[in-house]
Amino acid sequence: MHRSRLSLGLFAFALVLFSRAGIASACTCTEPSLKEAAVQAETVFVGAVSDLGLDYAKHERITGFTVQRVFKGAAPERLRVVSALDEAACGYSFARGTVYLVFTRNIAGRAFTWLCSGTRALATGQKAPPELGSGSAPAAPAH
Repeated sequence: MHRSRLSLGLFAFALVLFSRAGIASACTCTEPSLKEAAVQAETVFVGAVSDLGLDYAKHERITGFTVQRVFKGAAPERLRVVSALDEAACGYSFARGTVYLVFTRNIAGRAFTWLCSGTRALATGQKAPPELGSGSAPAAPAH
């Protein structure tokens, strides 16, 4: 009888522990306004997804972009952006060939974005919001 109570107690403890861990690890945020997102970002650009990759060892998505217009910071014509592997960790899932308005921060020399950064897909033919200004061309590759 004592052993079954102990097992039941351990089961209940584990259930509470894992349920709280799931809640704590879920991504919760509100999408920032365009102005807030631009202020928080180090680089803001419009680009089309050229390739998609996964790095399971680092739990990351690596997305290649062909940069079309830069609104803040500097970005080359081709840029890789890193995000967490899944949405529960605030990772952003991009679709190949789609054009995005991307907000990134530089972490350890790499451009990172996340669900709460303000990054968003643009509809076909849609321009970047006029509040961002006219932007500039991406930096030419070094020769």
